[in-house]
Amino acid sequence: MIETKRPPQNIRREIIGLPVDGAELALHLWRPRGRAKGAVFYFHGLQSHAGWLWEVGPQFADNDIAFYVLDRRGSGISGGTRHELPDAATVLADYRVALEHVRGAIGDDVPLSLFGHCLGGSFMAALMHHPEFTVRYDAAVFCSTWLGKLHATLDQDQRRALAAETSRELWDAGLRSEDFTDEARHRHFIDHDDLALRQLTRRSRATLLELEKLYMEPRRALPPVPAAFVSGLTDPIVDLDDAQRTFLRMTESHGALVRFATDKHYLFYTDVRGRLVDWASTFTLLQGLDRNA
Repeated sequence: MIETKRPPQNIRREIIGLPVDGAELALHLWRPRGRAKGAVFYFHGLQSHAGWLWEVGPQFADNDIAFYVLDRRGSGISGGTRHELPDAATVLADYRVALEHVRGAIGDDVPLSLFGHCLGGSFMAALMHHPEFTVRYDAAVFCSTWLGKLHATLDQDQRRALAAETSRELWDAGLRSEDFTDEARHRHFIDHDDLALRQLTRRSRATLLELEKLYMEPRRALPPVPAAFVSGLTDPIVDLDDAQRTFLRMTESHGALVRFATDKHYLFYTDVRGRLVDWASTFTLLQGLDRNA
């Protein structure tokens, strides 16, 4: 197990501006001063953004992992319309540009893991199945992600109605900080985070459904890379049984289930944070060892 050092001594923090289709997107990077031995690209959820990773980024970097987080269009400090998801093609193009930048920056020999939390895991699954996504990645981690939630909770008629939704009326996700963490400082941060998004336009939910279809009704198989579904023992937001069934169907023999001892949704804001960072770091670095063996 990699030891996480406190306090970090060798961390560099950067924000890279990526001009993509009329908006400048913010790609956040925490990296060691020396050469990175691995890299993790993080897909954040609905209300979060890279600022939620202020403790996690340095911990990955201390493990010699370059940690990248893209503020999704309209989220965090990225450009774009707040509370609005563009069409699925634009969402995925943004991620493709960012990951092409990351692979170019780290080189071909450094193992790269994709890490999607909550809704970010659904974006990640859609991207992995999209035929225009060709960036090589070496492992994938789905963390507290309800894969296929709209397909699981809406019947066919409801999904058809949602797909045709064009309203700009705001829909509230009903997220509560106490479901994410029981740590007072983190709950205070979530409740008072001016950059957090807790609402989307109703037509944005149609985009979420469109993205789900890419992996619920896949047109191509995933490459045979190691994948893991990581969660707490229970989750107040995610139906873990349904999510894990979708994950195992999607990843087949390459998928593994990993559980940490917490009952909260946002594992990085619980006392398992350090162990999760170390596990994800090791999971990433092992792919480099396997490839070079």
